[in-house]
This record gives sequence, structure tokens and C-alpha cells, in this order.
Amino acid sequence: MHKGIYYGLLLSMCCAWTASGVRADEIKPVLIDSAATYTLNGYVAYYEDSTLNATPEEVLARKKRGQFIPINGDEYISFGYTDSYYWLVIDLENTLPDYVDLFLSVPSPSINVLELYQYHMADSSLRLVSRTGDRLPFAQRPWPVWEFLFPIRLQGHETSVLLFKVDKRGQNFIIKTRLGKREAILQDDIQIYTVFSFYAGIFAFALFFNVLMFLSVGDRIHLYYSLYIFCSVTLVLDEVGLTKEWLFHDLGRFHDYVKATCGILSCALLIQVMQLFTNQTAANSKLYRFTKYYAYLLYAMGTVPFFALLFPIDIRLEKAIFFFANIQALVSLLVIVVCTIERIKNGFVLGYYYLLAVLPLIIGGTNYVLQVMGVVGAQLFKPNGVIVGFAAEVIILSFAFTQRYNFLKREKAQLKKENDHIKLQAVRQVFQAQEDERDRLAKDLHDDLGGTLSVIRLKATDFQKKLDLLRPEERIVYNETIQLISRACDDLREISHSLKPKFFMENGLIGTIQERISILNRVSAVNFEFVYQYTRRGNPEIELSIYRVVNELINNVVKHSCATQATIQLVETTQELVITVEDNGIGFEGYETSSGIGLKNVSSRIQYLGGRYTIDTNQNGTTITIEIPFQNDRDATN
Repeated sequence: MHKGIYYGLLLSMCCAWTASGVRADEIKPVLIDSAATYTLNGYVAYYEDSTLNATPEEVLARKKRGQFIPINGDEYISFGYTDSYYWLVIDLENTLPDYVDLFLSVPSPSINVLELYQYHMADSSLRLVSRTGDRLPFAQRPWPVWEFLFPIRLQGHETSVLLFKVDKRGQNFIIKTRLGKREAILQDDIQIYTVFSFYAGIFAFALFFNVLMFLSVGDRIHLYYSLYIFCSVTLVLDEVGLTKEWLFHDLGRFHDYVKATCGILSCALLIQVMQLFTNQTAANSKLYRFTKYYAYLLYAMGTVPFFALLFPIDIRLEKAIFFFANIQALVSLLVIVVCTIERIKNGFVLGYYYLLAVLPLIIGGTNYVLQVMGVVGAQLFKPNGVIVGFAAEVIILSFAFTQRYNFLKREKAQLKKENDHIKLQAVRQVFQAQEDERDRLAKDLHDDLGGTLSVIRLKATDFQKKLDLLRPEERIVYNETIQLISRACDDLREISHSLKPKFFMENGLIGTIQERISILNRVSAVNFEFVYQYTRRGNPEIELSIYRVVNELINNVVKHSCATQATIQLVETTQELVITVEDNGIGFEGYETSSGIGLKNVSSRIQYLGGRYTIDTNQNGTTITIEIPFQNDRDATN
């Protein structure tokens, strides 16, 4: 008997527990009072219509039989991709004696068709409140804003049931609902518009900045990034439903594919931006070819949704576009990360900046894609992972662009320095070869021809004692011969001195020029004056090059100027040596395009010394001014 009582009590408890569980799953009505907004947590339930032919009356009957599943209406509910219709239900009970005007908000963009029915329990009537959606004209919306906003009126103490039919086939099913007084809901919308205006300002500035940068510097990275910003902004606006309100009111099915097309093209453009920013080439990256052709594939696939508009709605094609758009987004983010890390490992320091810039987009974009596909339900960022990640990327990457240009500027300066060093070495080798050849010629002339002329001179002077036996005319010829031999010896000495100034290392630049001018004042028709203010002893190689320049200009004065007076000035300042060669000759024309070897040698040596020169010439004379910086003395020794 006691055992029977025990089993009876146990059975009663189980029944009570089961009954309580059933009541817990029942949909409770939202009690409407004087509050501004109402929480819908635990007050919304759904039913999946996979047959696609359920009528509102049939769905309402299922609701009465308890076949709806409660959901959390205050959070985003993500079921991933869907081929079904979903019906949502909310019970409302007005506790006030007067009527109440409410707004029911469905801030979920990209709903193909949305139908709202209201069932009045007082008279058991079911009527269609509104039928709207992205595939219908914007003018059919019950309230002309970006979200789906429905005015609802409840009479005093009225109890109603709101029944939604949601068509999001071919897309991800993410839904959220809000309920409140008209003023409160509209006030929340003002805040939302303010937030999106802030983000729109960031994106507009970034777009304008990159367009100007492309037009001013012609760098392709700014063109690709401008297009990327445009596609991404369109994607963001469509994600929150603003493309329907701001851009395209009545394009119907076009809205089904805006997000997919912009998402695919954004990934392709971002990959190309990554390649240009990280300087990824076939020479420094094993992944370059794969990344390049993968971007081309994305460009091609980005046009597929537009071709889909030419055909009737096919759920299989829409399903393929949905999964491809989301999977390629994950793959593209992975490709960008892997390629950037590869460049960082290869020593490209700017890769850290790019990785930092895209990191928020990678986190937010991955979270968004997984949520869209129904893998996760939580959002890491508000209002949206793509929006926040994209905004952070634009801000950080704009700063990274400045670092990139500083890096490229330093790299260009380093390359120029190395190139100048190579050119300097090449010129130095040429001048050294010239000096070696001058040494050889000077030695040959001095040792061979000079010795021969000396012997001839000695032998010729042996006839001095026989001059008395010569006839007068023979004596004149003899004296002329001696004079020619002496002149040949002087010319040979001058040529040897010109090729390799004697005692240059001991006398230095000033002493060698003085010796040269002293000789010329004895043998030439030009009277030279040498003025100098030069106390330092520079690098012998540099001073020898300076002497070659001065000597070439002196030779030009002697040979071509027809001058009687000439002045050579060497004046040092704190930073440079100023050389002036001035004569009162006849001048010369066409020196700008002159092909003379002398001026070419002068120009080459001045360029080698890092200096500059000017020529002022007319029929009254010529003045050549040369400025040679002293720091080249130090450079030449390095």
C-alpha cells in the first residue's frame, strides 16, 4: 500500500513537472502600459514553413496548438542559410483603458518579402497590416526609413497577435525585433543615423583622400583602394538597409546581389592593395602567382550575380552565390594574412603596419561571416563586425600609407646613394686610368724622347768651336737649329709637366699652379695673374682633379682666347672652393652644345667633384666660375 502511494506521488510530480514545462514554453503576451519601450526577450516564437505554402490561418492554428518555438527577440537570431519561410509571432495585451500607438521595428535588412498580420481576439479577425520587402518598391513600406517599421494600434484593453511571414530564402536568416512607442523608436533611429553618419564621414574622407592621392602621385595602390572603399561602403550600406533608402529605391532583385557582388569585388581589390603595399612580386614571394590569379578569379566571379538577374529566381543559384560569397571572404582574409606574414619573414618591415591595419577587419569579418552562416550567434562588435572592422582598417591603413611613403622615400634615397656611389667609383676608375696613362706617357717622354733630344743638343753644341769656319748664312742656320732643339726640350718638359706635374705631392695644388703659371708667363703670349686664398690640404686625388680642371681652362685661354691678360682665382669659404678663370679674349659661342674634348673633360671632372659651374662669355672676354663643395674631399676618402 505504501509502495502504491509512493509511485502515485512520483507519477503526480512527473505530471506536474511536465505540465510546468509546457507552460514555460507557452508564449506570454507583452503587457502594454505607459513604458516607452518593451523588451521582447521570451515573447517571440517562430515556426519554419519548409513547404512554402502555409496560410496565415494555418500558421495561427499551429500557434494555438503550441507548435511555435520561443526565441530571444532582443538579440540577433541567426539560423544561417535558409530555403524556408519563417513565421514569427508576438502576443500583445493592452493594460490601459485608452488606445496605444506602437511601432514594431524589424531592423533586419535584405528581407525579400515581409508580411505582417494582426489577429484581433475580440472579434477573431485576421487582417494583413502591411506587405513590404527589398524586392518590393520602397514606396510600399509602411514607414519610409531604412528598417522595416510597422505602426500598430491597440484599443483599450485589447489583446492581439502579431504574425510575421519572413521570406529570406537564398540568404542567411538573421532577425531582430523591437517594440515601443512611436517617439522612442524614432528617437533610437536618430541615434542610429548619427552613428552611420559618423562612419560615412570616415569612409567619405578616406575615399576622397585616396582619389586625390592617385591623381597627384599616380600610385595604383590609391586607385585600387578607392575602388575597394566604394565597394565596401556599398556593402556596409546594404548590410544595414540604407542602399534601399539612399541609393536604389526600386531595383527589386538587384538588392539580392549587391552585397554578394560588393563583397567579392572588395576581397579582390583588398588583395591587390596588399600586393602593392607589401611590394609582393614573383621575385620575393612564392605565393605571388597564386594570389594574382586568385584575385582575377574573384573579379570574374563578382560579375556572376549580375548575370543571375537575367534569369528567373533559382534557389540553387542563390544558394551557390551565398556560400561562395561567404567562403571566399574567409579564404581571402586567410590569403592576405599568409602573404603578409611571408613578406614580414622576408624582412619587409612595413608588413607589420598592414597586418595591424587589417587585423580588426579580419576579426570582425570572420565573426560576421560565421554568424551569417549560422556557425556562431554572438557579435563581437556593434553595430556590425564588418562596419567596425572596415572603419578601423581605413583609419589605420591611412596612417600606414604615410609610413609606406616614408619607407619608399628612404629606400629611394638609399638606392640613389648606392647608384651615385657606383657612378662615382666608375668615374674614379676612369680618371685613375687616365692618370696611369699620363704617368706612362710622361715617363716615356722623359726617359726616351727627352734623353734623345738631350743627346742631339749636346752633339749640336760640339760644333760651337767650328763656328768661326762657317759662313754667315750657315751660322744663322746653326743658331736656328739650336733654338729649335732648345724649344723642343722646353715643350717636352711642359708636356711632361702637364701630364704629370713634377713634385705635385710636395708642392700641393697651389704650388703646382704657381709653377705652371710661371712657365706660361715665360713662354706664352698671355700674362697670367694668380690670386688665391686657400690654406687647407685636401685629398690628393681631389686636388689633382681640381688641378686638371684649372690646367684645362688655362690651356683653352692660351690656345683659343687670343687674350693678353688672364686671372686665376682660388678662394675658399666655409663650405666650398670657388675657382674663377677670367680673360680679356674674344670669347666663344655655342659652349652650351660644344662637343670639344676640353670642355667635356672639365664638365666630367666638376660633376665627379660634386660641383657646378657657369660660363659668361662675349666678345670682350670670358669668365668661368666653378664651385666645389669641400665635403667631397671626405666622400672621396671613404
